Amino acid sequence: MNKYIAFFLSVLLAVVGNVKAQSMTISDYLQQQQPGLDKARLQLQDIEPLIKHYQQSSLVEVTELGRSVEHRPIYMLRLGQGKKRVLAWSQMHGDEHTATAAIFDLLKYATAPEQAAWLKHWQSEITLYLIPMLNPDGAARNTRVNAQGIDINRDALALQSPEGQLLMATATKLKPHYGFNLHDQNRFHAAGDAPNPATISLLAPAYNEAREINASRKAAMQLIALVKPWLDQQIPQHVGRYNDTWSPRSFGDTFARMGISTVLVEAGGHRADDHRQVARRLNFQLYVQWLDAIASGSYQQASLDDYEAIPFNRSGGMKDLILQNLQLRVEQTEATLDLAVNFHTESDRYARIHELGDLSVHSAYHQFDVSGLAFRPGKAYRLEKVLQLDTAAHLKLLAAGYTHFSGEAKLLQSSSSLPVLLNPLRPPQQTPQLRQGATFLLVNAEGEVVQALLNGQLLELATGKVRNPLGT
Repeated sequence: MNKYIAFFLSVLLAVVGNVKAQSMTISDYLQQQQPGLDKARLQLQDIEPLIKHYQQSSLVEVTELGRSVEHRPIYMLRLGQGKKRVLAWSQMHGDEHTATAAIFDLLKYATAPEQAAWLKHWQSEITLYLIPMLNPDGAARNTRVNAQGIDINRDALALQSPEGQLLMATATKLKPHYGFNLHDQNRFHAAGDAPNPATISLLAPAYNEAREINASRKAAMQLIALVKPWLDQQIPQHVGRYNDTWSPRSFGDTFARMGISTVLVEAGGHRADDHRQVARRLNFQLYVQWLDAIASGSYQQASLDDYEAIPFNRSGGMKDLILQNLQLRVEQTEATLDLAVNFHTESDRYARIHELGDLSVHSAYHQFDVSGLAFRPGKAYRLEKVLQLDTAAHLKLLAAGYTHFSGEAKLLQSSSSLPVLLNPLRPPQQTPQLRQGATFLLVNAEGEVVQALLNGQLLELATGKVRNPLGT
């Protein structure tokens, strides 16, 4: 009788834990969130104090797996002592940090005294291994690759990087049953045909070229299928599926071939969310649900139909900004077209023209109809003496056709609330061209400057307001 009671209680705890994760509000999450990680980038110095904190915890075992090319430590944290082994790793691409923050949210949540019953439930079934920053050298540079210039996620066969060697050695030694391959994807992926970014994309990677489904891949698919209805409620039409073309050099596909039920999680963009905090929260809640489902085995009831129903990512379906119906005259040819702007990276905020023409099949984080307005190149204001630039003076210069400044930086003393461009890398040209800096004027039929695009931010001169300020 006792064993039946124990089984019933374990199932009940799993259901309660899953309901808690699914019903957690944003306010609830913010109380659980690890402070200090809402940043444009995360480096080793951001997480090492937290790792040292968990070294003092009786619930967590911290191991230094080895060192990166530049001798930075790579850590692994272990919770639980169950027979089901789960290995999760993040930031194997140094500029993809969302899941690293979510892992520390999970650690804070799991070790909180009020979560003792939940932790006790799953840690008796699962041993969880977390590698929160596999590529600390890339994180220091904010680059995808390691210090050798190697993409670690394309090094599963050759194993030429010490970081790739460590990950493979760890998997070979631990023989995990489940693997969570945690990444960021670029913010220009759209969620299928929806006019939205794919904020979360998921995949059970193939283990062979035929993309067959064996028992371990089916388990990964079912873990994804389990959470699909919940994700659809959280972020309707913002969920995508990564292409499952077999990639034998990649760790996810290689681990799948080794019999590890591997789930790829790609954190993507969301409107008004520069630091991907929406994707961070969802990652955390996914981890909680998956731990419960693995502990109880409840995911095995999930239908693969839910997995197959997730639309594939549409690469390039999103732009940062689209200006619709812009009038353009080149020589004697006139056209009314759309113009797309993308920021070159998420860190340096260098905006450039990405595409011109018919952009009706694309969506954007910001989209404005500029019918009746025409393109005009901006002029450079040459700094020959000290210029005190406040917002009013800046607006007057824009109205006079000056979009940027040239000369010595010390001569420009700005208190303007508007974007200020000094010696831009790619000065405006007479006509808009691909990869050209996204800075120009928009004028009406009388030739008056009505709006200005300053490094990708659209300014309305009449109000002095930026229509798409960074962070919105």
